[in-house]
Amino acid sequence: MEKDFENKEAIKKLKSLAEDIRFCMYTTYKNDRIESRPMTTQQIDEQGNVWFFTNRNSELGDTSNHGEGVTLIYADPKNNTYLSISGNAELVNDEQKKDELWNIMSKAWFPEGKEDPDLVLLRVITEEAAYWDATSSKMVVFFSMLKAVLTGTTPEGGDHGKLNLA
Repeated sequence: MEKDFENKEAIKKLKSLAEDIRFCMYTTYKNDRIESRPMTTQQIDEQGNVWFFTNRNSELGDTSNHGEGVTLIYADPKNNTYLSISGNAELVNDEQKKDELWNIMSKAWFPEGKEDPDLVLLRVITEEAAYWDATSSKMVVFFSMLKAVLTGTTPEGGDHGKLNLA
């Protein structure tokens, strides 16, 4: 069933889906190629922007990528939940935000802690998002698909829609 959300309800839905999944494929388009890499979501803020830590010396930490269009793809096949977020990336230098987002697992990537000179914040300013959420059990999904095959109809795919954050 198509279910679109607006403003605060859209941000609430975005946060609930992405924060449960936590990991996404951070996707860019460069040199006529689509490139993706896994990233850990640190936070979805009250405006629906997505925050990450990255290395200043990495491709994502390069200041020439400021304003770059990106797509974040979240997938949780076990729960039949999927989310696609499109927006623009920017590096942010904010020590207070680093303190707020820092957690012990980040130390695996930044052994010197939040004071690591290579640690930089990356924010994706969300422009649009879409979701697919079929929270039924695998057995219910299977029988829905079987019913569709037998009756020549389309299976019920759960909820899906656009998240309009403006």
